Amino acid sequence: MQNEKNRDKEAPKETIGRLPLYLRRLEHFQKQGKEWVTSREFVEKLPGIRSSKLRKDLSYFGDFGTQGRGYNVSRFITSLEEVLDLDSRRRAALVGVGRLGTALLNYPGFDRWGFDLCLAFDRDPEIIGSQVGGIKVDSSEEMKEKLEASRIDIGIIAVPGDQAQPVADDLVSGGVKGIVNFSPVLLDTTRDVRLTKVDITSTLEALTFYC
Repeated sequence: MQNEKNRDKEAPKETIGRLPLYLRRLEHFQKQGKEWVTSREFVEKLPGIRSSKLRKDLSYFGDFGTQGRGYNVSRFITSLEEVLDLDSRRRAALVGVGRLGTALLNYPGFDRWGFDLCLAFDRDPEIIGSQVGGIKVDSSEEMKEKLEASRIDIGIIAVPGDQAQPVADDLVSGGVKGIVNFSPVLLDTTRDVRLTKVDITSTLEALTFYC
């Protein structure tokens, strides 16, 4: 593969969002002991993705396949890890240690994707000072100072909707470069902060259409 990491800026966000899915698919093949896979095999169990979409997605980042053989699984994994920059570490902080926040703090998979979830904040006195997932929960009032001191890159918002925008503002003030928003509201941030929304409710509502 001719890795052109500068080209990922040209790729649509939908394409970027599918890359981790492709990587998980490759890891599945690797566990099966497969050395090569064709594009048809690759997309067989990926709903809504055809070989043509796979090839178009990959075209933004270089040449992955070998004509007549398909994709070498090990090399493909290495290449996608480079594109996703998984060798770099990103420090993350979570705001809102309710049921969802607690589940996120106990999730073991962040390390695989290059994230160190190292800070947690809440405004509930009964939660502040407790340990969740091995992380001490600090007061939200200390957020800006602790974010700056720990050089946090990513902020994760898991608070009720009416609290989300002030939390986002505090995260931006604390120097975060990206925000993952689990709250059911749209947020405003500065242009230099990347914002990703995870709306579980809307996804379930859309699913009812197909059911």
